[in-house]
Order: sequence, then structure tokens, then C-alpha cells
Amino acid sequence: MPELSVVIVSWNTSALLSRCLDALDDARDGRDVEVIVVDNGSTDDTLAVLAQRRQPPIVIANTENAGFAIANNQGLERATAPIVLLLNSDAFVPRGTLDSALACFAANPRVGMLGVTVLNEDGTLQAAAGSFPTLGSDLAASVGYDRLLGQRGPSASAPHPVDWVHGSCMFVRRAAFTTTGGLDSRFFMYSEEVDWCYRMWRAGWEVWLVPDATVVHVGGASSRNNDVRRRTALYRSRLGLRRRMGGAPASVVLWCGMLAGLAGRILLRGGARCVTRRALGRQTAASDWELLRAVARMDPLARWITS
Repeated sequence: MPELSVVIVSWNTSALLSRCLDALDDARDGRDVEVIVVDNGSTDDTLAVLAQRRQPPIVIANTENAGFAIANNQGLERATAPIVLLLNSDAFVPRGTLDSALACFAANPRVGMLGVTVLNEDGTLQAAAGSFPTLGSDLAASVGYDRLLGQRGPSASAPHPVDWVHGSCMFVRRAAFTTTGGLDSRFFMYSEEVDWCYRMWRAGWEVWLVPDATVVHVGGASSRNNDVRRRTALYRSRLGLRRRMGGAPASVVLWCGMLAGLAGRILLRGGARCVTRRALGRQTAASDWELLRAVARMDPLARWITS
């Protein structure tokens, strides 16, 4: 049995995936590591690149993009090691990280999941962990104050408990996966790792951050994409997480706040256009209205999370 299984979900990221696997080959440093790549229906040369590697990973090839949660769960079901690392294809693990993570699991049997310090390629910090969002912080995010969500980098040098950890590099104990059932596939993208950490704590497992272990994550650039599909998924996931954590009344309040925030943003932009007499881009205006309509069509009770 391998000491560690690594599950990497990829979708049209063959170049980054190659870098990810090269870094992992170096980081394993002689450890018995099982590598599983779940390809979410890529149309680039991902599968050919994987087949040509000196040590090809186990490949699960989906015919379409099944989403982050479903694909990771496929890998988790296939994995055989007692500890599984869920690693993004645009994340690069340096030497020492695997050692630090496995040592923390060995010393703390109630730890079900742990994360590491997440770095940009220039060495600056990304949010590595955070406090669970409240209704107030969700409402603040709905009007553009996303930094009130409680995300943070490492606050101590020693491993310590946190509410949730970054989804780009999550180590999971197989027993905790069995208990909690893995990522909730109803979250197609966004909030799935926060939801899973919440269920970990409720099931009696602990979530820790190991600050002296690191990963370099390129993915911050993709989060700046402002397309309607991504923003709709973000709002829907926040609504579902609020239903999970606060019940139906809280999800209704958040839904109303989302609508109010989006309507207010449209009005402010329209007012600024009138004052400055500068045309607002048609694409921006159309996307704001499209997002407002998408949120208006969402179930305010977020019943999809309880069905």
C-alpha cells in the first residue's frame, strides 16, 4: 500500500499539469506515492502528455467536465493510501511539504484534513485558511467587500486548528473521507472545500494548517475572470453554504442581500455614466443584468443543498 495518494483534477491545463507532476516527482523524495489524474474532458493534449511520461499516473478520463467536487471524489474513491492529497493541476509542491503534512497526521490522530501555506509564484501569500463565513460577511461580499470573509495567511509558525483550508492543496485522512462522504458534488465550483471543512468539524474531525509546509499556486489569475457563469456559480455556492450553516431563513436573507447588492451596483454604474457622460461598456452592463436575472431565478431557500 502506498504511503500517500495524490489526486489531481485537470481540465485543459496540460502545460501546468506537467509542471505539477514534475514538482511532485521531486517532492516525493523516495516515498511510495500513488498519483491519480482525473481529466475532466480536456480537449487539449492532456491525455497524450500523460501517456508519454516516464512514470505515467493512473488516469481517470471523464468525457465531460464533471466539476471539481465530482472529479475529486472519483479520485478519492480510487485512491488506496491512508492519506490523500487533493492537489490542483496549477499547484506545485516543493520538497519538505509532504514530510511536514504526514508528520502532522501521525502526531494528531483527530486531524481529518490539513492545509499548507499557499504562495503565489513571486513568493507572496494567498489566503491559506480562514474563519467560517457569517451571514454578515456573506452580505458584505454581496456588495463587493469580499475581504471581510475572514480569509488569511498563516498566523502562527506551528501547526494549529483553523475553520477551513485552501482547496488547491488539501491533505485528507481516508477515515475522515469515509465518515463525511467527501466533497458535496452539488457545489459545482466554489465553497466546496469550506463546506467539507464545516462537515469535518461537525463529524468530530479537526482541520489544521501546517504553516511550515508550502505550495505554489498559479490559480489566482483565473479567479480574476469576471464572466457571468463563474459569478453565478459563486453566488449559488454562497447561498448553498449559508443554507448548510444557517438554515432556510439565513439563505433567504442572503438571497435578498444579493439581489439588493447587484441592483445597487447597476444603479451606481448608471449614475456614474450619467455624471461623467462616459459610456459604460455594453458587455459589462449586459453581464450585470444577466447575473441579476440568474440570481433572481435561484431558489432563495437553497433547497438543493438539503435534498
